Amino acid sequence: MGKITIIIALFMMISCDKNSDFMRNNKETGKFVKKNTFIDSPGIYYFRDINIIVKEFKDDTIVYGISDYYNNLLYQRNINNSISNHMKWTIYIDNQSQIWFYNTDYQEINVFITEGKKYIFIKDKNKLPPLPTELSKFIKE
Repeated sequence: MGKITIIIALFMMISCDKNSDFMRNNKETGKFVKKNTFIDSPGIYYFRDINIIVKEFKDDTIVYGISDYYNNLLYQRNINNSISNHMKWTIYIDNQSQIWFYNTDYQEINVFITEGKKYIFIKDKNKLPPLPTELSKFIKE
């Protein structure tokens, strides 16, 4: 009887653990993305040990957030400054693994940089690293 209880408890812990590798590999809960990738629709995206969540609300506005592997929030767009899904926007992962955010609603370009265990979100246009060529082309289109 004791072995059956332990097996059931282990099964429940594994199936309920949202941070497990099983959940990260479940295609229904998200999509793995690689470098040099544009994200242009709501959903959950996995890049290395980072989760990118793009949420669309009923009024067709979008907010996004970034969390680590354990779902600790690293950055979240202010819900009061959401962007329209009807305007031009993208999230771009460049070849240096920097995550760029662009939208025409506020004419914003932001970047999220990972340096080891340190995370930096840059909003100031004067402090941005050089804009990737692919993102620059997207903005000009």
